[in-house]
Amino acid sequence: MNNSNHVPSEILNAATALLSSYIPGLSANDLLKAIESYNENSESAAPKQNARPQKPYTRQEAAELLGVAMPTIDRYMANGTLKRIRYSAHSVRITPESVHNLMEGGAA
Repeated sequence: MNNSNHVPSEILNAATALLSSYIPGLSANDLLKAIESYNENSESAAPKQNARPQKPYTRQEAAELLGVAMPTIDRYMANGTLKRIRYSAHSVRITPESVHNLMEGGAA
């Protein structure tokens, strides 16, 4: 933690005292490490929080992203590898999360 984000020892001790009944064995050093870890994680997660949710993909878009043919997309949807969203009997979209998971080598 840099000096501009330094937590005064009085504040750190007071916070530790308040939390000690909820977290037995908590030390001021443990609390400071948790705050530092939180700051590091929140800085790296900030762009993700402001990002807009992605629209679901069409079958064609998913096929192009994954580099596979349409029958493969249909097979992935049938076996649950890709999660589908049914808008009507003839309108299907695929969740962006399941496409990205498959692209990263995982399952949906």
